[in-house]
Amino acid sequence: MKKFFVPVAFLLAVIMCVAVPITVTAQITSFNTSDVSTSSENVVEPTSAVEPATEAKVIPSAVKGLKVSSLESDSLLLSWNKSDNANLYTIYRAVEEKNGKIGSYRKYSDVKYNSFRDTGLEQAKIYKYQIFAYRVSGEYVTQSKSAITSVMTRPNNATGVKLSDKKTNSMVLSWKKSPKADKYIIYRSEENRDGGYSEYKKIREVSKGRKLKIADKGLDDGTIYKYKVVAERVQGDTSAVSTGTATKGMTKLNAPAGFKKLKASETAIKLSWKKVNHAEKYELYRDGVKIKTIKNTTYTDRKLLSGSLHNYTVRAVRKVGKNIKRGNLASLSASCKLPANRIVVSISKQKFYLYIKNKVVLQSSVVTGMPGDRATTIGHHHIISRKSPAILRGSYGGSSWTTRVNYWLGFTYSGQGFHDSTWRGAYGGNIYRSDGSHGCVNTPLDAVRKLYEKAYVGMLVIVKN
Repeated sequence: MKKFFVPVAFLLAVIMCVAVPITVTAQITSFNTSDVSTSSENVVEPTSAVEPATEAKVIPSAVKGLKVSSLESDSLLLSWNKSDNANLYTIYRAVEEKNGKIGSYRKYSDVKYNSFRDTGLEQAKIYKYQIFAYRVSGEYVTQSKSAITSVMTRPNNATGVKLSDKKTNSMVLSWKKSPKADKYIIYRSEENRDGGYSEYKKIREVSKGRKLKIADKGLDDGTIYKYKVVAERVQGDTSAVSTGTATKGMTKLNAPAGFKKLKASETAIKLSWKKVNHAEKYELYRDGVKIKTIKNTTYTDRKLLSGSLHNYTVRAVRKVGKNIKRGNLASLSASCKLPANRIVVSISKQKFYLYIKNKVVLQSSVVTGMPGDRATTIGHHHIISRKSPAILRGSYGGSSWTTRVNYWLGFTYSGQGFHDSTWRGAYGGNIYRSDGSHGCVNTPLDAVRKLYEKAYVGMLVIVKN
């Protein structure tokens, strides 16, 4: 019988290969950095039989390049580099518990490819993943070193984001809370002259527990601003932000500055004002009625009554989408150039003055309407009716009258005018305060006769204090 001698060293090597499994060392990769460190903490031991380490069987290369993308509040995408010689990947997952600590790793999924979408997650919660690469060949399984990453899902967005209390230089932004947010970051963008918008810039942080609104001041008038409210949760060294909820709004257009009368003729008034930021057009009103919408900052109002006085208002307008935005009003009282022929009634002096070619040719004491609802109407009027004789009919306070007068010169459509009042024995002074008319200008017979001879329909009548 032959005897075979086997070196002791060779036998020991064979025994070790059969009896000792492959040592698994976890490769830990931080989500926020590419630095790699090694640790045995939380390493998952393989649950399948491990192939003996022989040169005939190959161990997959270590899992590298593990990263998270497409991060949302309820899902994320894991991906990593393909491991050489691997044909299976196993994913283990650990989840943040209610006390804020991370639970134990549990086997979660087997995949054949180097990516995995995890869905049905909870918002603003920490998840840790450990991934091994395997090579399965017949009855043998070999395992690589693992990679680990940790990530927090996004918090849900704040809801009810809106803008209110819009003024020319400020707006109020408000929102409703996101359940797990620790704070809110406010970003703002503003429109450019070319119609685009600037990049979002952070303008404020608001901690939870405070009022969920801010007053943003120092803005430009008539300008569109975009706002984004981002919710953030911070847990130790890990944090996550929501995708953000956006809204936009426009500050109010300013009232046109420098609103003034440039010049006037007897029947026309030229107005001007300064340009308003972002204004596209201007709406012009005369005595409360819109007369024109124009792009220019000057306008001549023509075909007015000779010497008439008017109240003008102007405001800037801008179309935003389907909406018309209107600014604050600027106001102005302006009159045409006074004609050479006119009648002026002074309430305080209780007199009238007849001007012919800009010279006073007739004046007389009168009695005007009693102060209150019987007062003679202040302003610029014109003779609209002329009759001699005339019957005056009216009523007030439950009583009515029908009175014959010798001369009538009406100047308002409410029934005010000049007429003789032979029942009066005195004129002027303070009679009007206790025994004034119902709005007409009571005039001595001789004076109203002369006035009637000179006055004509269309003549300007100015009633002033």
